[in-house]
Amino acid sequence: CFGARGTKVVPAVQGVSFQIKRGETVALVGESGSGKSVTAMTVMRLTEYDGARITGGRILMRLKDGGVADLTRLSEKRMEGLRGFEFSIVFQDPMSSLNPVFTVGDQIAEVITRHQGKSPREARDIALNVLKLVRVPDAALRLDQYPHQLSGGMRQRVMIAIALACRPSLMILDEPTTALDVTIQAQILDLVRALQREIGMSVLFITHDMGVVAEIADRVCVMLKGEIVESGSVNQIL
Repeated sequence: CFGARGTKVVPAVQGVSFQIKRGETVALVGESGSGKSVTAMTVMRLTEYDGARITGGRILMRLKDGGVADLTRLSEKRMEGLRGFEFSIVFQDPMSSLNPVFTVGDQIAEVITRHQGKSPREARDIALNVLKLVRVPDAALRLDQYPHQLSGGMRQRVMIAIALACRPSLMILDEPTTALDVTIQAQILDLVRALQREIGMSVLFITHDMGVVAEIADRVCVMLKGEIVESGSVNQIL
């Protein structure tokens, strides 16, 4: 819900319920303003920075150690330890997500150092391997480049590399191919599928492109006005 304390509260999403199985891709689709991105940001507990608050419900996540955590009940400090390690997110526009004053290598290594406690040299080596994993050509050269020196497709691969650096169980992709041309979009979708097979992670893919849904998703949830109005397998929905 959005609204300052003591003022009228406006619900952004309500009654949203779905599950993502291990290794599964669930597409969250709907028109602009239907609540797709708010749902994703709520899972990450990032909506609170925009003045929103969770007023009910649970977000259950099976962690790497086998335990189950209700993300709505965790402290912000605990959430900081989970973001990027247990689950991560890739946003639509990499130029607004990447820091223009730090190199690609530094931005990937930051996540590794934060969550795995590696030394700068070790983190850089892992960052190089992650760039190779996401099929970035001349990965060693790209480590020392800045975001503005890369193409749109390469920047999005870097964002995926940052999200994958700690091998999370769940990756959320919020319209990651919308701003890319058709050829690069196909490459990114192929990359996501390949990485999912290699790592075994679950994916929540947010889009309004039904062609993308047909190509990448196992199940689909359709949102309208902050609610899920239909869900099922790709064959059932499409």
